[in-house]
Amino acid sequence: MSRRLSADNQEGATKVSEAESKDATILSIYQGDQHDGYAEVTIAPDFSRATASFFPPAPGGSFLTYQVVAAKLEEGGVVSGVLHDAIQEKLLAANSSQQAVKDVLIANGTPPIPEIPEHFVLGKDFVDRRPEIDPNAARIDWHSISAFKIVHAKEPIARRIPKSEGKTGINIRGEEIPFPVKSVQQLQAGANVIDHEKGLFAAKDGRLCFSASGGVSVEEVLVLKTGVDFTTGNIAFPGDVILQGKVADGFKVYAGGSIVSSEVIDATEIVCKKDLVAQSGIEGGQTGVVRVGGSLTAKYIQNCKVAARGDVIVSGSIVQSKVYSMGMIRMGDTGKLVGCECIVIGGVQAMDIGNARGAKTYLRCGTDFTMQQELDVANERLKVIAAKLRQAEEMYKEEPLPDIEAFIQELRKRRMEITERIPAYLTAIDKNDAAFVEVRGTMYPGVEIEICHVSYTVLKQQKQVILRLDKTKGVIVAEPYKKADGKAHPSAS
Repeated sequence: MSRRLSADNQEGATKVSEAESKDATILSIYQGDQHDGYAEVTIAPDFSRATASFFPPAPGGSFLTYQVVAAKLEEGGVVSGVLHDAIQEKLLAANSSQQAVKDVLIANGTPPIPEIPEHFVLGKDFVDRRPEIDPNAARIDWHSISAFKIVHAKEPIARRIPKSEGKTGINIRGEEIPFPVKSVQQLQAGANVIDHEKGLFAAKDGRLCFSASGGVSVEEVLVLKTGVDFTTGNIAFPGDVILQGKVADGFKVYAGGSIVSSEVIDATEIVCKKDLVAQSGIEGGQTGVVRVGGSLTAKYIQNCKVAARGDVIVSGSIVQSKVYSMGMIRMGDTGKLVGCECIVIGGVQAMDIGNARGAKTYLRCGTDFTMQQELDVANERLKVIAAKLRQAEEMYKEEPLPDIEAFIQELRKRRMEITERIPAYLTAIDKNDAAFVEVRGTMYPGVEIEICHVSYTVLKQQKQVILRLDKTKGVIVAEPYKKADGKAHPSAS
């Protein structure tokens, strides 16, 4: 409860009345009797400030003076932060204009300055991790909007803010006001985060994570319990990725480490620099692409294009796919390879190759598929250059302009540069003349095999054979497949 104070003084000092007010203390100051000028002062409940309204005297009454106001403010306990110049100015205005001047700030306390503990402030990119969407874009690729924040080694995460000392305040009664301690979010360095004098920094590449207690960490392994879909967006992660759910159609996964999936991978584009393990298989829907920097292990591969720098190990079947490997294709006891194109350096080991319906299956062994791709690109470029060159030469015959002639010379120069590179590709393509094809079950007509550019077409069904290149005769020969202690004969290993 606040109070209204009053006093009566015949000497003309002040008249202070006391009454109850809900919000503030009201101090009424009179020059003398009720006909004289007066002021009403409102004191805030927390004594942080005081305002006043000044009223001129009635006809025949005396003016309220500054000295009376100042003295009675002090008697009323208003002793600090008094704005004497404002009181004199507004009091003079009321007396001279014979008009009331209201709501004048006449005393103002000094608020305390809060203490701010030392803390970290996250970078703007980490505070607001919502993706920026261009409203003017003709089409928004929602697949590319990721829910994860990826950081790289030495990247700053948060800036260290030193402690800011607090300062006590003082109210209009001259009483000290203790300073508060501001509550700020406290962050602590967690796993793979460096606590540096300047702030928090990522120690390794990975996914930035925040715990409920304020811990900041960088995960080197990204675990996707619900797979990849619109809730995650495309995944581009510098470490290992563990997929515990499906990859929805149209979404891409890029990993700087390995990828392990417990579900069937519906591949649009899957890329990893190390190994890929697809425990339940890979399906590409004819357009899917998988690129692996290490070895690839899968239950099966279907309708997909796969390229691996290591071995491709499949326990089940490879169907209607293109498989390129810098190692071997190794298939399990029920492994069938049907309707595929395979280019490998080492060779192929399978139970069955082709099928009774004569599905066309092409195996090219001993070949570096990366060099073959370079050669294919070079040949395609030569075709494009040849077409442009013919067109330019015809134009030049009709109108021999200098710019057309210069264009023709440039095309011929580019053609020569590519042509000179082709012999190097050709000598580098065939890397392993010891490559072989091992069939533990049946190989069907419709299968074409090539080892170091020597071709072999299967015209009739063959069982349990190993095909190798006979370098002396320049032909591919078939040898019986043998087992030793339940394993392939050493000659086939």
